[in-house]
Amino acid sequence: MQVDEQADKQVETSTEISSMRDTPSTSARNQPSNMKNALGSKGSNKFLIPAIALALALLGVSIWFVIGRFSSNPAPTPATNTNTKDQPKAISALGRLEPQGEVIKVASPSALGTSRIVKLMVKEGDTVKQGQVIAILDSYDRSVAALLQAQSQAQESDRNLARVRSGAKSGDIVAQEGNVMSAAANIKSLEANASRIKAELEIAGRDYNRFLEVFKEGAISQTVLDTYRLKVETLQGQFMQAQQQIQQAQFQLRQSQGLLSSIREVRPTDVQFAEAQLQTAIVNVKKAEVDLDLAQVRAPIDGQVLKINSKTGEVVSQTNGVMDLGNTSQMYVVAEIYETDIGKIKVGQTATIESEAFEGLITGKVDRIGLRIAKNDVLGTDPAAKTDVRIIEVKIKLDDSKKVAGLTNLQVRVKIES
Repeated sequence: MQVDEQADKQVETSTEISSMRDTPSTSARNQPSNMKNALGSKGSNKFLIPAIALALALLGVSIWFVIGRFSSNPAPTPATNTNTKDQPKAISALGRLEPQGEVIKVASPSALGTSRIVKLMVKEGDTVKQGQVIAILDSYDRSVAALLQAQSQAQESDRNLARVRSGAKSGDIVAQEGNVMSAAANIKSLEANASRIKAELEIAGRDYNRFLEVFKEGAISQTVLDTYRLKVETLQGQFMQAQQQIQQAQFQLRQSQGLLSSIREVRPTDVQFAEAQLQTAIVNVKKAEVDLDLAQVRAPIDGQVLKINSKTGEVVSQTNGVMDLGNTSQMYVVAEIYETDIGKIKVGQTATIESEAFEGLITGKVDRIGLRIAKNDVLGTDPAAKTDVRIIEVKIKLDDSKKVAGLTNLQVRVKIES
């Protein structure tokens, strides 16, 4: 306030001085007769020039104070909206839902080749545990019989070893003769079974050849022809197995006959031979147990049955397997991120997922970033959207999977906060 008052006084002083300067000039124009008197007062005019200089100096100082005041208190500039700049941008993409570990196509054991399902132990939607039997194959009954036979032979070999170690007895000869007769009867039974299978194989072969000609004429489909071909291949495998069983039974018969001839004589070599027989029988039991296990399809993981691809009575598909299995207790989203945006994605970033198939939003976090660039698989409904772009798959672990546990492969929209 003092500065303003001083500036106002300086302005008034300069105004008075200006008036003083204007007054003589006006008087000079209006009263030329008084020029002599004005010029005569030299004593008063000598103070006019210093007064003007002082007034101008005071005017400059006042202007400097005013400018300094305004410059020291600049007008506030309008606030800029920094929220838009500081607000993080979200990366949007399409994605699909999948269970943890992806969807597993459970196949039949590869050692059995083509197999037919005789019984399904689960249905779609069931929850299974790792190692649980989910299907029984057509080789199950045969494997059970082979296991029982191997166990019986192991027991017989064990008893024979004990007998050899204790020495021959009068009743051992009779018992061994019974073993020989049993082995011979077993051979006859196996030969009869092989003859039956061979006859069925011949009939199946003729049927296949007949339908092959019909197929060439276009009267039947490839599926019908494959059914007869599969029957021929199955019978061929059974016939080969029957021949192997006959050979094994003949070998056992020769062993029983040899043991009968030498049962009266106990030698160290006889004990060693009996021990070797027992070891062979034990190995056969283990092999039969493995074959029995291969006749059953077991769940490889804990999860839920999503879809059954091969029903009871059908041959297991080599492409789709027995069923689709997935761990739906923890769901993931596979987001397809454009290759130009992948540098903005980091593990641990928050993501939101939405779709018309469920209400609200689901949150998750980036769990893994893919290492391979590929073409997009998930296509939206927008006709103007890019349909052939280069993307990288990013897996997002959902915080709550219950809402979408039954929506595997659902297309969703993803936003990742960058």
